[in-house]
Amino acid sequence: MVVVAVLVAGMSSTAHADDLPNRDKMLHLLNQIRRSHDLPALRLNAELSHDAWLHSKRMADRNQLFHTYNLYDTVRAYSPSMWGENVGKARFLTRVRTLWMHSSGHRANILKARYRRIGVGVVKARGSVWVTAIFYSG
Repeated sequence: MVVVAVLVAGMSSTAHADDLPNRDKMLHLLNQIRRSHDLPALRLNAELSHDAWLHSKRMADRNQLFHTYNLYDTVRAYSPSMWGENVGKARFLTRVRTLWMHSSGHRANILKARYRRIGVGVVKARGSVWVTAIFYSG
């Protein structure tokens, strides 16, 4: 099963290392929501997070939200039984989280109990944060 969702609100990109604190903050924000729904925390997959970051950078460079062309190719190395992707853009990470929680597809990805792992990529560009979250079971 694949679930994909896109959302927008509302250039030069910083280096990947500069984006790691935002990646960690986004993971924390998502896990806060999961805890409040008695779900286990998502565990970060650093390799997949790099793929998510590359996707966020592509979106920021093009100034356009879009999904990973073939998400299964991105996640298949982890042998998932299900996977999904959220992408979003807003001025602040907390706003991305709020927008995702008010969208049924995004919310479903965040609250899917079978998802246990995640890759998160965040890029700051043009006064916004561009976020890719790739969820999977495994």
